[in-house]
Amino acid sequence: MLRWLGRRPRGGLSLAALLGSVNAACANTYPAPRPPPAELSAGAPPAAWSARAGSALTAPVAADDSTLFVAGMDRKVYALDLRTGKPRWSARLPGVIPDGVLRKDTLLYAGTGRPEGRVDAMVTRTGRRIWRANTGNVSAPLALMDGTLVVQTRTGTVLGLDPRTGVIRWRRRLGIGRAAAVAAGDSSFVVATLDSLFRVSARDGRVLVRRRSPGPIVSTWRLDGSRLLAGTGDSLVVAIGSDSLTEVWRTRLDAPVLVAPALVGDTVFAVSRIGTVYRIAAGTGETTRVAALHWPVTAAPVARDSLLLVGGADGTLRALRRDGSEEWRLALWDPVPIAPLLLGDAIVAFGGNGDLKLLRP
Repeated sequence: MLRWLGRRPRGGLSLAALLGSVNAACANTYPAPRPPPAELSAGAPPAAWSARAGSALTAPVAADDSTLFVAGMDRKVYALDLRTGKPRWSARLPGVIPDGVLRKDTLLYAGTGRPEGRVDAMVTRTGRRIWRANTGNVSAPLALMDGTLVVQTRTGTVLGLDPRTGVIRWRRRLGIGRAAAVAAGDSSFVVATLDSLFRVSARDGRVLVRRRSPGPIVSTWRLDGSRLLAGTGDSLVVAIGSDSLTEVWRTRLDAPVLVAPALVGDTVFAVSRIGTVYRIAAGTGETTRVAALHWPVTAAPVARDSLLLVGGADGTLRALRRDGSEEWRLALWDPVPIAPLLLGDAIVAFGGNGDLKLLRP
C-alpha cells in the first residue's frame, strides 16, 4: 500500500480548493466504514470502547484524568467518561463550534461561529456555563497566553479576554488567520494571518514584531526550543525564530502542508496534502522523502513510540514505522478529521461521523 518515491515533486492544488475539500467533510453521507484486510488490521490495538458524539467533531479536543471533551458542527460540547465512552453531560451552544475546545484546570472554553459568534466558559465537571462573551465569529482555536484567553475572529480581529470572567481586556485588528496563537516567551504570543506574522503582548494586545508570512499557515505550530515550526499552503515547512519572527530555514514539499508536523526529538515528520511523508532535520531543514501514501492526509501525524499515526480522507488511521512501512491500520468513518489523542497507554481515534474509539495497545 506504500509506493517509495524517486520521482520529481508534483505541484500543489490551490489553497482555497484544498480548504474547501476539508470543510466539505462536515456533511458526511458516506456508508459505514469497511474493515481493513485482516492481514493489515491484525496488529491494530483493540478498542476498549466505541462511541459517537454528534456528527462531525472539530479539533482540538481536550481531556483530564477521567473525561474527554469534544465539540463540533452540531453546536454541542460533549463530556465523555474515559473509562466507558458514555456521556457525562452535553451542552448546546448557539452556533457551530468550528475549532474544538480548550481546557484549563476546571474550566472548558468553546468558541462558536455563525449565526452567533461568542465564547462560552463551562465547568468541566457539570457543563454549567460560567460566562459568555460576544466576540464575533471565531475563526481559529482558542489559546491561553500568560493569563489571557486569545480569540481570533473572521473579521480579522484578535481579542484578549479574562479567562475567569470573560471580560474583554483588549482588541486588535490584525487580519484573518486560521492557526491557533502560540506562546513566544516574554508574555507574548505569535499570530499568523494570511499574509503576516505578529508577535503580540498578551497583557495589552500591543504588536511587538511584524514580519511577512512565508505563506498561509492554517495548522497548529510546533515549538522547538526558540523556534516555531509550521507547514504552509504554499507547500513549505518553515522554522521561524519565536522572538524575531525571522526565518531560520525552509524546505519545499510536493503539495500544500495543511496539517501540523510532528516533532520527535531533533526530527520533524511532515505529511503533504497528497500523502507524501517527509523526515526533516529540525536544526537544519535537511529533508528526506520517506514514502507516498495513496490517499489525501486530513489529520496531523502523531508520534507514539516508534510509530507515526496518520489519518486520511479514506477514513483509515494508519500506523507507520519510521521508514514509512505500515505496521497496522484501523477503519473509521471517513474522513479522519482529528489527530489521535495520546492518553498514557491509550489512544483515542476520531472518525468523520462523530465516531471515536479508545484503543489500548
